[in-house]
Amino acid sequence: MNGSKTELKVESPEPSELTKVKLPEVASLRILTENSPSWPAKKDWAVWKWVKEKTNITILQETQTGPESVALSIASGDMPDLYSVYPEEAQKYGAQGAFLDLSKYMDKMPNAKAFLASRPDVAQRLTSPGGEKYELLNDGAGAGNMRVWFYRDDIFKKHSLNEPKTWEELYETAKKLKQLYPDSYPFVFRHGLNTLGAFGPSFGLYPTFFEEKDTGKFKYGVNDPAFKTMIEYLNKFYKEGLIPPDWLSMDYKAWTQFITTNKSFITIQYIPQIEIMNNQLQNGAHLKFMPPPLGAGSKAYIPKADFDVLGFAVYSKTKNLDAALRFLDFIYSKEGKDILSWGKEGETYTIENGKRKFMPQFKEVVDLAKEAGIMTAGTYGIADANAVMSLRSENEQYSYKEAEKYQYPVVPILPILKEEERAAIAVDQEKVTKFYETSVAKFILGQTPMTQWDTFISDLNKLGVQKIIDTYQVGLDRIKVKK
Repeated sequence: MNGSKTELKVESPEPSELTKVKLPEVASLRILTENSPSWPAKKDWAVWKWVKEKTNITILQETQTGPESVALSIASGDMPDLYSVYPEEAQKYGAQGAFLDLSKYMDKMPNAKAFLASRPDVAQRLTSPGGEKYELLNDGAGAGNMRVWFYRDDIFKKHSLNEPKTWEELYETAKKLKQLYPDSYPFVFRHGLNTLGAFGPSFGLYPTFFEEKDTGKFKYGVNDPAFKTMIEYLNKFYKEGLIPPDWLSMDYKAWTQFITTNKSFITIQYIPQIEIMNNQLQNGAHLKFMPPPLGAGSKAYIPKADFDVLGFAVYSKTKNLDAALRFLDFIYSKEGKDILSWGKEGETYTIENGKRKFMPQFKEVVDLAKEAGIMTAGTYGIADANAVMSLRSENEQYSYKEAEKYQYPVVPILPILKEEERAAIAVDQEKVTKFYETSVAKFILGQTPMTQWDTFISDLNKLGVQKIIDTYQVGLDRIKVKK
C-alpha cells in the first residue's frame, strides 16, 4: 500500500516467481491514547496482534497520565506518530502545526476517504473552516455516550407507581417515594451542573449555545423561559430533600451506593450503567429504561449523543508517514471494522447456527475491552455496534432501541470557528460560563431566590451573549453554504 511494499520470498523446494508473496513494509508506530481505569491498556491486547497480522505494523501504545498529557507530549519534542484525541485538541494543535492536515493525503487512504464521503455529518464535525482535516473521527461505538433515564421498576411495581410522564409527575412520584422511604433521596444524578445538559432536551433546549431545530438559528438556551421552569423544579427537589444535598459533587462511588442501597429510585446516567448496576443489584432489585419526562413543549427528548468523540491525529513530522496512513486506512476498511470489532473465529467467537457468538470468557461488553482491547481508544476506526450488542441482555437491548426514539434533533456540537473568530469571543465566553455556573447553582440551592431570575438573565446577557451567538451563526452559515 502507498508504494511501500517489500517482497518476502517464501522458501520452497522449487522456487519460482509464483512463490514470492508481497507484504506491506514492516513498520512500528507509537500512539498516545487515554488509559481507562475500567480496561487498563495491555501490551498483549489481541487487537494489536490482529493489526500486525493484517498490516505488518507493530503498534506501540503509550497512555496518558492526566488531562495535560497531549500538551506535554507535544511540548516534549518526542511526539508519537499517532494520537487518539478529542476534536478540540485536534483543532487547537493542528492549527499550531503539531498535527498533519490529512485532507492532503486522502487519496492514500481510499477506505477512510470513502467513509467520510458516506458520512458527511462526521466529515463536518472534523473539517476546519479552511478545509483542513486534522483528525479522523471514530464511529460506530458511540451509543454508549447516550445519557438516559432509568428507574427501579421493582419498587414502582411494589407500590403501584407509574412511570412519570412529565416533570410534574416526576416531582409527585418522588414525593411519594420519599414518604415510603424517608431516608431516601428518590431522584439522584451525578456530574453536577453538567447534568442540566441532559435534562435540557426534556424542556426543548440545551442550556448552552446551540442551533434551534425549527429555525436553524443559533440561540442561548439559558434565555429560554423553559430553562427557568427547569431550575424551579430542581429548586423544589432540593428544598424537599428529593435529591441528595451533595448533588453538585456527586461522584460515581456515591451515586452507585444510592442506587444499590434503596436510597434512590430514579436517575439519569450513561446508558451502559443500566447493565452495570443490574449486575450489582440483588434480591429482585432491577433497573429499567424510562422515557424522558416532558418538561416543556410537545415531546420530551434525551441529548443527541450517539456518536463517538475521539479521533486520530498524525504527528506532522512523523518519520513513519506511509505506515501511519496505511494503519488509518486499514482501520476504516470493512476488514478492519470486522476484525477489530469481532476479533477472529476461534479466538474470540464461534459460529453457531450461522451466527457469531462470543466465546465464554467474554461474558459482558466490558470483557471485550479488558481482555482483547476491542473498541478501546485508538484501537478502531469504524466499530460494528452489533458486536457489543450481541452480549447485552434483552433488557439492555430494549434500552438501546428505546433510547433511539428520544434523540433530540440537534447535535450539541458547536461549529468550528476560524482562529480569529474563536479569539474574539474567548474572554466573553469564559465570563458567561462562570457567571452561569455560579448563579444557577445558587438558584437551585435556594441561596438566590427565583424572584431574582430576570436580573440574572439581564446581567448574563450583558457579558456578551449576543456577540457569541452571532459568531457561532457565522460559523454555522459557513457550513451550510458548503453543503
